[in-house]
Amino acid sequence: MPQPHAITCHCGRFRAEVHAEPGDLLECNCSTCARTGFLRWLLPLEAVVLKTESIRLSTYLWRDAHGGYHFCPDCGVAVLRTGWGDRIAVNARCIEGIDVFTLQTRRYDGRCDMPPGPAR
Repeated sequence: MPQPHAITCHCGRFRAEVHAEPGDLLECNCSTCARTGFLRWLLPLEAVVLKTESIRLSTYLWRDAHGGYHFCPDCGVAVLRTGWGDRIAVNARCIEGIDVFTLQTRRYDGRCDMPPGPAR
């Protein structure tokens, strides 16, 4: 089993462990990711172990009610994204001790590929 990687928000109030090696990272330019800088690392649910209470996270739902961006209510950093059933996305920028510039990433044109969400 790979050495776990610590995932934290900026202030450190949210902590999780990921039991996998960083890979298949996706940089997206959709309206949400472009603004937050979320660098998606999609993993099986069982690879992510919460080390703090999940109630510490706030959630931004957009397009649907079954998935959203989960962020620290204190520092505002988005650390997780749900909505893929048995998988969860971790913001690779939140991996402790790893420079994301050294990791291989792919780009996804979410701006053009995804239809706009419902008008507010």
